[in-house]
Amino acid sequence: RVSLLLFFISLDLCAAGQMKVTSSQNAQEMAEKIAGQGVTILNATMKCPSNASGLFKVTNGNINLDSGIVLTTGRAATLGTDYGVNGNSDELASMDNGVHGDADLDVLAGKLTVDACTLEFDIVPTGDTIQFNYVFSSEEYINSVCGPYNDAFGFFISGPGITGHENMALVPGTNIPVTINTINNGIPGPIGNINNCKIAGSGSPFTAYYIDNLAGKTITHKGFTQVLKAIHKVKPCNTYHLKIAIADAENPQYDSGVFLEAGSLRTDNFSINALYTAAASQAFCVKGCLPGHLKIKRSSKKSIPQTIKFMTSGSAISGVDYTPITDSVVIPANDSAADITINGLPTSLAGPRTIRLSILSPYFCNGISNIIDSASLTIYDSIYVRIITPEMNVCKRDRVLIKVQGDDILTYNWSPATALSDAHIKEPGAFPSENTTYNLIASLPGTSCSSKKASITFNMKPTPEIRLNTDTTVCYNSRFQLEATTTDSDLYSRYKWTGPQNFSSTLNRPLIEHTSSRNAGIYTVTVVNDANGCKGSASINVIVNTPDVPAVVSPVIICLNTDPLKLTADGKQLLWYDTLGNASSEAPVPVTTRISSHTYFVTQTPGECESPKTEINVEIESCCAGPINIPTAFTPNGDGRNDIFEPLEAYGYTIKSIHIVNRWGQLVYSGTEGTWNGSLKGIPAEMGTYFYIISFDCILGGTEVRKGDV
Repeated sequence: RVSLLLFFISLDLCAAGQMKVTSSQNAQEMAEKIAGQGVTILNATMKCPSNASGLFKVTNGNINLDSGIVLTTGRAATLGTDYGVNGNSDELASMDNGVHGDADLDVLAGKLTVDACTLEFDIVPTGDTIQFNYVFSSEEYINSVCGPYNDAFGFFISGPGITGHENMALVPGTNIPVTINTINNGIPGPIGNINNCKIAGSGSPFTAYYIDNLAGKTITHKGFTQVLKAIHKVKPCNTYHLKIAIADAENPQYDSGVFLEAGSLRTDNFSINALYTAAASQAFCVKGCLPGHLKIKRSSKKSIPQTIKFMTSGSAISGVDYTPITDSVVIPANDSAADITINGLPTSLAGPRTIRLSILSPYFCNGISNIIDSASLTIYDSIYVRIITPEMNVCKRDRVLIKVQGDDILTYNWSPATALSDAHIKEPGAFPSENTTYNLIASLPGTSCSSKKASITFNMKPTPEIRLNTDTTVCYNSRFQLEATTTDSDLYSRYKWTGPQNFSSTLNRPLIEHTSSRNAGIYTVTVVNDANGCKGSASINVIVNTPDVPAVVSPVIICLNTDPLKLTADGKQLLWYDTLGNASSEAPVPVTTRISSHTYFVTQTPGECESPKTEINVEIESCCAGPINIPTAFTPNGDGRNDIFEPLEAYGYTIKSIHIVNRWGQLVYSGTEGTWNGSLKGIPAEMGTYFYIISFDCILGGTEVRKGDV
């Protein structure tokens, strides 16, 4: 199938982004949307299905047009799952509108067309050339490239000097129509043959003008052209007829579209601009020393010269404020611009004056030449510079931006340069610490213009001058006091300290106790003079000297009843703390006569500062491994049962000594053997209760004592 489009307009399409399409516009609205400078639109008519045309606007995308009109062979706007030209390229927008084709497109396509959409109107140009920008898109890309169905479109113009009607939609620099087979990626589709593309003419297919849209998010069609320009010569002030038409050839499926850029249908474009350098903020001239320049331009170079007339207006007076100028300028043949120079005349001071030049169209329609553009420049008596920041009283070292009126093309020099951010810029920042007058000299190098001078004075308000103790180092766990003094403390009533760990205080001498590394850092005090709001600030760096803690072993396990020993630690000038916090240079000696737990602390003092405390936990433990079974009674009568008193110790115990006394305290047995046969000096002891003290050695160290009766 073939999609064809007839245009008699000059289009400029630039799409940029997600596209919004609004359908159902009338013919006059559509035609006026693309009309630009130097054209008059008349008698607009449109023959399209209501959903096949519309206005488009792009906010972000790849079609390189921002707004305009669109004509399609299917739907223009996407509505739900009925896809139009706007959307993702993975959607299918094909739609049969069920309408006939167009006779002009039948001739262009060589096939019967269907689903035609046409927009026609008359145009009266004020110049000798019309042009517009456009983009052609289609769902026939990629599969039908170089195939038998050659989607195309045409812009047709007819009128004075034109025989019949001529197609303006041509590949740039050729007479070859823009079609699927003339602008594509150069790769034939499944049913295509490269020869079907080459027969269109030399250089076909023109791949440089094609954009692949397989992953596009702006329009649904699989490909489209670069922004192309349609252009045609005309006779100024005559009426021409333009026809834009698009249709499917034979097959109503697989739609095509054409986008025309808003305002791009225009005739010769003339403009005037006042010239100034990139550094200048406006166009100007200075009387007697610096001329001003204006440039008149046409949109293209032509082989013949062209006279452009202009009118002058404004507050400047010819012959008084500037040298008289003519009322026209000639743009030379094979050129596109001409310059006009304005020379200011030296006069007594009259203040800035303005001259405005308005150019007239070189073409007279109905005997009238309209103003098509204008520009102005300012004529100064001399270099103009003025300090607009008022003189003021400021606090010392407050930063004040000095605002200056003057052109950026001037050179600026300030003195004195002290307390200025930059002495060679137009608007420096000043932060004086004493009463200061800053002098400005503005000049225009390379000209005979005299320099201009200006000045501004800043006077100092009473401002707190703060003195702090110098940066200091303090010992860990000590105290230090910050102290701020001012030149006249009676003037200042508010202090504000800030520092590490969100430290804050409103005292002038805040005290910090029990210092640690968290207290180290910069402390800043701000003092405010409540009488005038001036403030001063100063800072001090506090370093906290924190020696390393002694190296210790903890916990320390000591066996019960072992010989007492002093605790040890690895450090210099150790200081020991007991559980009550008492300090001593002597290491503690834990008592081992009972099972118990103790906590001690130790520090070291390698210099003047004491380290943080290190904790040592001491555990006094029984180092034996199991139970001891001691009889509570025995019967030494020789009957072979319970005849001896014999403690039974578990593994890890060894009896060290045993002592047995009677109820009068008389020792009846003593030894290292673990048994007693119940006799005293070889004679059986009396029946009764006896008392024992037994000492055991533990295999892991220490001793254990058991007392009881039997």
